[in-house]
Amino acid sequence: MKLLKYLNSACILVVCSILIGAFYFQFGLNEAPCPLCLLQRMAMIGVIFGLSLNIFFGFDAKHFGVVIISAIVGAIFSGRQVLLHINTIDGDIGYGTPFFGMHLYTWGVLIFITSILGSALFLFFNDRFKTGASHMILNFEKYVVFLATLLVLVNVIATFFECQLGPCCDNGPCK
Repeated sequence: MKLLKYLNSACILVVCSILIGAFYFQFGLNEAPCPLCLLQRMAMIGVIFGLSLNIFFGFDAKHFGVVIISAIVGAIFSGRQVLLHINTIDGDIGYGTPFFGMHLYTWGVLIFITSILGSALFLFFNDRFKTGASHMILNFEKYVVFLATLLVLVNVIATFFECQLGPCCDNGPCK
């Protein structure tokens, strides 16, 4: 059971590292996220939320349902953005700087598909989910959730400063 708890926390850390990477592109390379990028971040936050439910309330198939639904929604947003930039006839080389040869939205498709498959694998171990009254939150899990919460808060603040209370512009802040 402890191994599953660490794997769950590791999955949260992977998604957190992706959000940190997105912040690097946003603030370090001055590449403001487009509305589809922001929707993909929201879907990643949904994945984090579902995995965090496992930490606070014990493993449950419903929590993985949250992860799977969030990942499906994120894959739709990512896939839409891939399809927007797949035709390079117009000289469109994609939005943003590629990372290891692929744009962040292409990585998003892979991350969301991996989240769906990973959740399905976790569900194979549902007989081990019976935590009962002995459910304890490990210190490591608390630190992981704290980091994830901090990243969500920074994401909300950054999105507010980019979009204010209205819709976000297509490619970065409105002028």
